[in-house]
Amino acid sequence: MKLPNIDTVAMYLLILGGLNAGVDSVFDYNAIGQIAGSGSVNTIIYALMGLSAVYMLADRWGVMGSND
Repeated sequence: MKLPNIDTVAMYLLILGGLNAGVDSVFDYNAIGQIAGSGSVNTIIYALMGLSAVYMLADRWGVMGSND
């Protein structure tokens, strides 16, 4: 079984966070909060989304180096 690379995981987390933000702003429904609850799992998910955003920004700006 092939595992997805960090770029793919970060992209999925950003998509999940963006969809959750959109649903929360339009329908006032926090899907991640409902699924994960209000405990530490919820905090971990949001922290991973934030780290994914920082990672993707650093990758986009070339801070991470080139893979060429």
